[in-house]
Amino acid sequence: MTWFQEWFGEEYLELYSYRDTTEAKVQVAFFRSHFPTLSGPLLDVACGTGRHVCELREVGYHAIGCDLSFTLISTGIGEHGPMLLVGADMRTLPFCSSSFAGLVNFFTSFGYFSDEAENVHVVHEMARVMRRDGIFLFDYLNVTRELERLIQREKRQTPIGEAIIERWFDSSDRSFNKRITIGQRRYLERVRGYDLDEITMMFTSCGMEIRDVFGDFDGSEYRSSSPRLILIGRKSG
Repeated sequence: MTWFQEWFGEEYLELYSYRDTTEAKVQVAFFRSHFPTLSGPLLDVACGTGRHVCELREVGYHAIGCDLSFTLISTGIGEHGPMLLVGADMRTLPFCSSSFAGLVNFFTSFGYFSDEAENVHVVHEMARVMRRDGIFLFDYLNVTRELERLIQREKRQTPIGEAIIERWFDSSDRSFNKRITIGQRRYLERVRGYDLDEITMMFTSCGMEIRDVFGDFDGSEYRSSSPRLILIGRKSG
């Protein structure tokens, strides 16, 4: 079983409990400031509990979410109420081509696969399910900042006990790794680190034109010190 099949469950929810509705409201407001209207459905890829889907629907978008984790999906519906959330692997999205007028991908839900070709294929799948002229938002880590501020070890209190978090960067495959130990259970997170040039090449090769690049959801300019790498763009016609 791969790390992403094991990790995205109850312990994940407790460790990242600060990723809440308040944060989702800010991020959805940022998206709405760039795309105030959308004539068609909007897909949230790797939607987790659907907190962004819920907020997107609240402000008028016809939002649909998909995620691999049944635990996250069922928890989200229990917390936020009825939503259209679909179980799906982002490498093989269960939607027809040209189904969506827009697509969002929040909270570094990309670069999960050890085979680089699979990560590239994810972008192809995103492009495939989008209509011509469809819009997108892609929220990813900033490789330079993460390398400079890598905290190798920390402890964090969660509702289910103390979590010990160990981090390292593997230069052989350029992956950011995080080992999380909670009680007798141990999990791994692994994300391949792509810089802006590499992400741009991936997206443009799939007909995904990047219009703007931001460093955070406050709309600040992207720099090497920025907390995030956020792309706004459109699929070419």
